[in-house]
Formats: sequence, structure tokens, C-alpha cells
Amino acid sequence: MTAARPYSPETLAERWDCSPEKIRLMCRHGQLASFRLGKLIRIPAAEVERVECLNTPLPCTEADGLSPSGMEMTAAESRLVRQTVGLRKPSPASGGPDATQRLANG
Repeated sequence: MTAARPYSPETLAERWDCSPEKIRLMCRHGQLASFRLGKLIRIPAAEVERVECLNTPLPCTEADGLSPSGMEMTAAESRLVRQTVGLRKPSPASGGPDATQRLANG
């Protein structure tokens, strides 16, 4: 099995319908992984696929507008629910009902 050939800024610009200079800037700023062969800049095919996947909406998001996990809790939300179940509700900032009784008896 042979690896896919890397892209030059010119061939990638043609594929993405932009200028070669835009591709060079993306490489220079670290937005697109690249390597040099002497003076030549080359972008690995795997990097091109990675960036294209980041910029292509998933088929399920186009139809319903929700992300695949849009109806499910995230791990952080689930953990927060588990940590807060059974805890008492915080008293109001004014000191709660006990503070009022203390002032009245005071």
C-alpha cells in the first residue's frame, strides 16, 4: 500500500479554491501542518483530510441542526449532576430564615 502524495501549495490551493499564498500563510501560522523539501513546501495528504473533516459539517447536523450528542448530557454535565444530588440548597445571601429569627430574638 502506498502513501498518498503530499500536496504543494499550488495543488492544494486549486483543490480548496483559494490562493497558494493563503496555503503558505496557513502553514507559516501553524494552521496547516507542512514540511520542507529544500525550498519546497509540502502538505501531507493526511493533514489535508484532517482539515477538510474539521470544516465539513456532519450529515446528521445538516438535517436536524443538532450535534450527534445534542440530546445527551456531556460527561461534565453528568458528573455535575452526580456531585450535586442530595446536597442542601444554599441559603439566601441575607442569611436565611434563621437570621431573621435571631434578629427578632436578639
